[in-house]
Amino acid sequence: MSNANSRPARCLITGASGFIGTRLCERMDAQGGQAYVAMARSAAGSQPGRSSVQADLLVPGDAARALAGCDAVIHLAHGGRGPEATRRLVEAAVAQKVRRFVHISTMSVHGPRPGIEAAREETARIGRYDEGYSDSKAEQEEIVQAAIDKGDLAAVILRPTVVYGLGGHFERQVLQQAKAGEVTLFDDGRGVCNAVFVDDVCDAIEAALLSDAAVGQAMFINADRSISWGEFIRGFAALVEPPPRIVSLSAAAVETWWAEHPPEPVGGLATRVLRKLKHLAGVRPPVSPWPPLGRVRRETFPITFANDKAKRLLGWSPRVDFEQGLALTADWLRARGELAR
Repeated sequence: MSNANSRPARCLITGASGFIGTRLCERMDAQGGQAYVAMARSAAGSQPGRSSVQADLLVPGDAARALAGCDAVIHLAHGGRGPEATRRLVEAAVAQKVRRFVHISTMSVHGPRPGIEAAREETARIGRYDEGYSDSKAEQEEIVQAAIDKGDLAAVILRPTVVYGLGGHFERQVLQQAKAGEVTLFDDGRGVCNAVFVDDVCDAIEAALLSDAAVGQAMFINADRSISWGEFIRGFAALVEPPPRIVSLSAAAVETWWAEHPPEPVGGLATRVLRKLKHLAGVRPPVSPWPPLGRVRRETFPITFANDKAKRLLGWSPRVDFEQGLALTADWLRARGELAR
């Protein structure tokens, strides 16, 4: 399945300064064995002591320049013009005949409220949901898949679920609320949380660089056991002293408010200019008394994603359950002075 002799000589990592990218580079530095180049859009994103290249995928020629000397790509970067950036990177990778392209997609390509058919890759479908992040990531995955289908790119597509641990967005959101004294959840936290520890995602990425069986395939990267959002939120909130107040909100009430006050679409340049003109004229959207719609949808998620395809094709298995991930993250935060010892 995996061939250590097929390890890429040098790998370009886009999004290397992001949450998953930073952890992936840390692990590669500690373990050795895989040479890489960390791509940053600006000098501020470069990390001392690491082989890096400053490039912007939206600038013509930058993708090819960043790929110089690399025979593999791990594509983690995502921005406001993600599909255009991904298209340029794929074109450069095809032109330079890279041996492996690992594209980090997301479970969100199946929308904020997928049906039971999305639980397994064989029946899951990618669509458009009028939701900026989901739609952008769906288009990016389709660009990679099109290159696979044409036989131009030896790519593996990974769809991580809710990635947490060691500084992830999801636990930081809970900790920020907890430190302010009050943490909210929806419907007593009964929604499904497909939480996967960041190191397990990094393991899957590294396995995708080597597995020939996974080429041309897309797969979920998830823990063996999903938990509830109540478990996730209460677990991280309990790390804060003094203990915060836990408040359960009605998901139906939140969704009703947002249905009556829909958020403005992100839109293109014309939409952004119009929004700016409204702002200058003193026109403000109503201030929501509720959390963002995206959060309520995420935390009332209805299904658990399977991970057996990734296990079979990558020779991978998650090693960190939620209790372990919570403890590892607590130690990590305390070592940085972000939690009381």
